[in-house]
Amino acid sequence: MIKKRYLWLDIARLIAIFCVVFNHVNENLNQNPTTSLTVILQLIGRTGVPLFLIISGYLMLNRDYTRDGKMNKFIHHNMLPMVYSTILWTFLLSLYTYFILNNKSIALLLQNLIFQNRPMPQMWYIQLLPVIYVLIPVLSIAKKFFTRYVGAIFLVGTTLLGISTLIANFTKNKFVPFQWNMSGSWGLVFIMLSLLVFGSFLNEISKSKSAFILLGIGTLISFILFIINTKQLSPAGIMPTIWYTQVWVFIPGSFLILIIKKFDPHFENFIPKSRLLHNSIPKLSNLTFGVYIVHYAFLHCILSLNIFHAGFFNTMLLSLLVLVISFIFVWVVTKIPKLPSFVFLTK
Repeated sequence: MIKKRYLWLDIARLIAIFCVVFNHVNENLNQNPTTSLTVILQLIGRTGVPLFLIISGYLMLNRDYTRDGKMNKFIHHNMLPMVYSTILWTFLLSLYTYFILNNKSIALLLQNLIFQNRPMPQMWYIQLLPVIYVLIPVLSIAKKFFTRYVGAIFLVGTTLLGISTLIANFTKNKFVPFQWNMSGSWGLVFIMLSLLVFGSFLNEISKSKSAFILLGIGTLISFILFIINTKQLSPAGIMPTIWYTQVWVFIPGSFLILIIKKFDPHFENFIPKSRLLHNSIPKLSNLTFGVYIVHYAFLHCILSLNIFHAGFFNTMLLSLLVLVISFIFVWVVTKIPKLPSFVFLTK
């Protein structure tokens, strides 16, 4: 179990939440019409979720759940708070969309409340996390006793499904059935679990120069494949292919966190010299889950003012504004006495 707090993990979380917010701003600001700028920004923004998943795998799959009390601690300190948070925010955001966003449909409200629909776009990830958390001890125990097999299963599975998805993309699903590529929900869960497993091997991978080079080459190849893919599609048609199950999203995301980890000695040398950065980075990192939950609501409110328009500068400015407001809001709420930790999963 990891006891020391690493700056690179906190920085990776902050980069991840920026990417998520940046992605959602881009989707709302630059979609009509969809341009090459929209596509590029979307590809950059999609790396956020893989970073979060790899970090979770790094922290939670390397625990020994077979020891006395460890499973019970995980259930009460990790899994159940995640379940409570998911239920709470599904309820609150369902009411938000009904009363504030004026979606006056009782049928839609009920669908949101019973998890048949997402009250807000970012909730797909939050609603999947309880399922992922249930499987974390299983994966951890499997890794402990069958280390090579677990790594091989996810590596081979991801490779085969990734190739199937690429074939489906380039042939417009003519030769690969829908259920045999990563476009379905089960494929998304598999790639999320694969990123968790990748994160659990991150220490070993980061020490291997050959692994770093291979992943770098894989990232380059994935970008080339993405460019080739864009040649056969309109900008609007490209957008659905920029999803977390695509090689040009999860491979660069995996390589990015390796790069961040490589910079850890530099972070440890320079950041502690600044008291402001040294104190604020870990505190902001603890708030990223809450920011992920609430940022879309603030984004909608700001967009309703019609102040910001399409373009890279406006996308950056609006992303930073949404981030600042979201961080301040979550920080203020966490200062409420006796606030349950599961509200924003704060420690």
